[in-house]
Amino acid sequence: MVEVLAPQLDGSRSRTERKRRLLKAAAKVAYWQRAAAKAARCHRTRRLRRLRALGIRVSRLQKCFRCK
Repeated sequence: MVEVLAPQLDGSRSRTERKRRLLKAAAKVAYWQRAAAKAARCHRTRRLRRLRALGIRVSRLQKCFRCK
């Protein structure tokens, strides 16, 4: 959040410079979000493969919605 707010709050820079920095920060945030989504997919796939190698098929497990 600081990455996006800092360019907007810096009053010593021109309007175009603030906008350029804001767009650059937004691109960084978008990249981080894409990278996190990709990592989540890869981690899930790897986990499912490891469970399958152990003989556990997640699709055949009974669901437990009220477990605590």
